[in-house]
Amino acid sequence: MLKQSAKSDRKKMSEAGSIKAQLPKEGAKMQKPMSSLAFNFMRIIMNIRKFFRDFDKEIAFAEPKKGDKVVDFGCGLGFNTIPLAKLIGSGGKVFAVDISPKAVGIVKKKLKKHKLTNTECMLSGSIAEIEKLSIDVVYLHNTLPLIKDKQKALSEIDTVLKKGGRLSYMSRLGSRVYGDDNLSNQQLKEILCSEYHFKLIKDVKEHFVFLKELD
Repeated sequence: MLKQSAKSDRKKMSEAGSIKAQLPKEGAKMQKPMSSLAFNFMRIIMNIRKFFRDFDKEIAFAEPKKGDKVVDFGCGLGFNTIPLAKLIGSGGKVFAVDISPKAVGIVKKKLKKHKLTNTECMLSGSIAEIEKLSIDVVYLHNTLPLIKDKQKALSEIDTVLKKGGRLSYMSRLGSRVYGDDNLSNQQLKEILCSEYHFKLIKDVKEHFVFLKELD
């Protein structure tokens, strides 16, 4: 039985590795922000869809708490950023990251309107500048299909998260249609759990929370 189990584990890791190998490598494609036309269309759709989503519930699924350091990777229009900044309080910090200057500008205006000073907006497609092992929760909501270099993004998330930190992940239909939908949820789970340091701890209606495991 032990031999069978070990063989099965090696097979799973091999399959996950082959999936990972198919992802675009670092530098393989240059990431660019979407055009103004595409952004404005996305903005209209997101502003309609927000009435059918419970952002507070989606945020709470990863169990952030006051004082946490959190990354909103692909912050878009700030639908996660603003409630996160309110939730973690003045003792915490949110990194709102997006490659779109228009998105970052919108989020900055919302932060000013709500008088929130615990958020750093980063105009970037990368989170590599954030201190290693410093983040409690990363939110990767409806973003990964839009990222060209998925392997680089996942590696950066693994790098900045503390041990015991959490990754909240979802990719709804809109991001999959507009983006490069070449990675299924099952493939993502296999890659994160075999090639990186994650364990799947929550899985509800294609919203996943991964725990970065302790040594």
